[in-house]
Amino acid sequence: FGITSDPITQFACVVAALIHDVDHVGLPNSQLVKEEAEIAHKYKNKSVAEQNSFDIAWNLLMTPQYREMRECIYSTKQELMRFRQLL
Repeated sequence: FGITSDPITQFACVVAALIHDVDHVGLPNSQLVKEEAEIAHKYKNKSVAEQNSFDIAWNLLMTPQYREMRECIYSTKQELMRFRQLL
């Protein structure tokens, strides 16, 4: 699939852009690691802010209040896993 022919890929790109800076504290990852921030430890000093943003957004999407939205995004476990991987 290319991005123009795959709705899941297209939507994943939009969602990724929207969630990129969720809960961003305004410091680069290198500073979070240097300061030994709690989230740096949580994500083993790798892509700290990005992983944190993803986890917050993903956990929110998985709450019951977003069930109908999830049903619009994917209908099978395979589509769910693909959507998560694309993000």
